[in-house]
Amino acid sequence: MNRLIFAGLIVLSASMTLPAQKVKPVAVMDSDGDGLSDALETELLDQFQPRWMISKDDCSVMPAQFAPTFVEPTAIADDGAVYGQVFPRGQTPGVVELHYYHLWRRDCGQIGHPLDAEHVAVLLKDEGHGKPEWRAMYWYAAAHEDTVCDASQVTRAATIDAEKRGPSVWVSSGKHASFFSKELCTHGCGGDRCIDMERMKPGEIVNLGELSRPSGEAVWVSSPRWPLAEKMRRSDFTEARIAQIERLPDTDIAWANPGKRPVQAAIYGGNSAVGGIATGGRSTDAALSSANDKTNSSLDIAERRTGNALAKSYKNVKKALGKAAKGTGKALGAETKGTAAETGSH
Repeated sequence: MNRLIFAGLIVLSASMTLPAQKVKPVAVMDSDGDGLSDALETELLDQFQPRWMISKDDCSVMPAQFAPTFVEPTAIADDGAVYGQVFPRGQTPGVVELHYYHLWRRDCGQIGHPLDAEHVAVLLKDEGHGKPEWRAMYWYAAAHEDTVCDASQVTRAATIDAEKRGPSVWVSSGKHASFFSKELCTHGCGGDRCIDMERMKPGEIVNLGELSRPSGEAVWVSSPRWPLAEKMRRSDFTEARIAQIERLPDTDIAWANPGKRPVQAAIYGGNSAVGGIATGGRSTDAALSSANDKTNSSLDIAERRTGNALAKSYKNVKKALGKAAKGTGKALGAETKGTAAETGSH
């Protein structure tokens, strides 16, 4: 046999007995260790980012970008940067929550202060079968959270046309509270204004990761100088809040904390009792009804629940004051007649 042919047979035989080499799996990056890949988090943050409407003359210009590695939050540019957070919703597979934080150098409204941390949140569900297909179920807009003036709102994603994309969000001038409607901006305690607004040019979305493992060395998220850590720590979609949304008509946006509406009405009224009563007379549950036209929303002004109680109380007080005034008038009239008669007798 030809030596070359013989050598080739030996090599072929040897190669057939060698074990097949295993292909190493590509590592999936999960920087914050929450079970969701960095790539998926980036994709979702991009897809559902809201369309931000901000005031042209906001004293803080635009949401700020903050210096990495600094323990204290230090704004380095007012460039419209938005910070995102993506995390699984409990133990339910295929459900995740996104937070979009617009962080400002300062709050320059009434009772202003340095640094301002505001946000909008959405609950997503993967409805794909094998291939991911994410749909937004509910949205939440934070406005003066954890204060007596809390005017945060919740709604179904379909109500604000935001099932496959982000909604329009109006950010009040100076105070930076978030609203799903320009009309809602003047509610709460009356300190918010959405006048002369323009759409903010989309800036960079920076993934914050998780509070325990912040991405990009954003260690400033835990600073006690603002409530950002508390906002990152909790879900905006509790079971009670989801039940509240499910009770809504398909056209309604609701107050997230309706129990605070009566107190807000009193604050909003200030020296004007009628103004306070009128504001309190609005529905304590439904903040706004979009009816059949999502672009031309009208305020729901039905007086019910607490609003009815306030209105009736006001009417009763007014009625009592009216009776008292009539009684006083009659007494004064009688006294005047008596005095005149007495004077005439002299």
